[in-house]
This record gives sequence, C-alpha cells and structure tokens, in this order.
Amino acid sequence: MTEISVTMKAHGGHDASWVVVKAESLSELTDILDGYSKSGVSALVGEAVTALRAEEILGAMLGARPVEHPGSYDKGGANYAPAAPSAPAGQATPHGPAPSCPHGTKRFLEKPYRNKPGTWKAWGCPAPQGTPDACGLEFIK
Repeated sequence: MTEISVTMKAHGGHDASWVVVKAESLSELTDILDGYSKSGVSALVGEAVTALRAEEILGAMLGARPVEHPGSYDKGGANYAPAAPSAPAGQATPHGPAPSCPHGTKRFLEKPYRNKPGTWKAWGCPAPQGTPDACGLEFIK
C-alpha cells in the first residue's frame, strides 16, 4: 500500500520547525491531523521550539559558538563525505585565505549534494545557527 506523507512547516525560513505526518490512507491521515490540533501536540511542539530558539539567542548573546558533531548521521550513505574542517584564523585553505564578516573569520564548508554526485564548497558565517543577522553562504566556484 502507498504511504501518504504531509510535511507542515511553520514558516518559510531555514530555521522553521517541521512536522512530518505519515499515514497509510486518507482517513488515517485525516484522523492524525485532526488529533494533532485537538490534542495540544501542536502547542507543545511550538513551546519546545520557542524554548530552543531562546537558548540559541541567549547563547549567541553570551558569545557561545555551536560545536560540530565529530561524526555524521549519514555515515555509510551513498553520498557520504566528511565535512571539511574549518580553517584556523589567518591560515590559507585550498581556496585561499578565509574571508571574514562582521561575525569573525568564515568557515570553509564542503558537503555532498543531496540528489546528485559531487560536493559543494562555500564559506560559512561563524555566527551561531539561527542568529538573525547571520551572513549567507559565500559559494566557491
């Protein structure tokens, strides 16, 4: 039987919360979505997201920086490629010296494409993820 999947996204930003609902039939999907709103689960998810964002903002205000996980949740996948380490400040990378932005020295990123072979490369802003004024990626050709 075909599975039905509905993805709900809180807003259009990259930091939006997502909820994915999967069902085996339209009637099951209707029951799940109806229960989602009536049970208060949507409110609980919203509260958890609000708390997480508050922690990120507080951390950014205190100068905290995110720690990259040493492993990958994708290990062994067809497109697995370990993330390139960021270049220490002032050191050159294979693509020249790391540029800077108002938040500090940018990090060199190299990650696999999701739906095609190869990797993309970019300079990433060192501001913590979710920082409202964080700079966008600066892609390397």
